[in-house]
Amino acid sequence: ITGVEKHLSAGFLAKTERIYKQLVHAVGGYFKAQFKIMGVIYVILLIGLLILRVDFAWLIAFGIAFLDMLPVFGTGTVLCPWAVIKLFTGDYKMAVGMIVLYVVSLVVHQIVQPKLIGDSVGLDPFASLLFMFIGYRVGSVVGMILAIPVGMILINLYEVRKRSDYSKYRAFADWKP
Repeated sequence: ITGVEKHLSAGFLAKTERIYKQLVHAVGGYFKAQFKIMGVIYVILLIGLLILRVDFAWLIAFGIAFLDMLPVFGTGTVLCPWAVIKLFTGDYKMAVGMIVLYVVSLVVHQIVQPKLIGDSVGLDPFASLLFMFIGYRVGSVVGMILAIPVGMILINLYEVRKRSDYSKYRAFADWKP
């Protein structure tokens, strides 16, 4: 026990430890969900690139899926310029295929992300979507990333407070003279 911990109550230390564990769980779950999303996007891109008969489709799909996992980038970072280049070179079939692949991966990403993040972090999908939206409105992409852990902290603080208030009343109700 450090010098500071001697002056703090056991209840406060227990609550702080619980909040810290929940935060670690939320951040770890968030990254776990991002890797799952990356896997889903990789499979979609791999199938699409194989249909379009792109050389080294597995490697290109992995690179694009990795970019999709990064905050500012996405599948459009590669697929849209690639489609424009193919359009200007006259390969209309490939250009349309790239745009279709981009739209499919974007739609799947937007559908899957709230569910996977919610499951991995322990939040309801609607709550995780709400936190991501608020985070995006407040702080753009960085705010969207930080919104899930901050939301988890707020929910855990509320839960700890609610439980501690309930335990006071419960202890009083169980008291017998």
